[in-house]
Amino acid sequence: MADTVTVSSKGQVVIPLAVRELLHLGPGSALRLEVHGNDIVLSKGRDWREFEGIFKRGDSLTEALIEERQLDKTLED
Repeated sequence: MADTVTVSSKGQVVIPLAVRELLHLGPGSALRLEVHGNDIVLSKGRDWREFEGIFKRGDSLTEALIEERQLDKTLED
């Protein structure tokens, strides 16, 4: 799917309704923005690097996965 969007004077763009519905995006949905050369990539998922070293602290893998799934559910709503 490819759409063309226009940047407003405030630097804002509108994500087309079809894309918002497909990805279950609503007000307050968090997106990651990455720049790859001349491309801007928006993604719904979290960066795996956020989890780097989490288990060195002795945290439970199961608890971390449950928390991540709960976060995904809140982003979907």
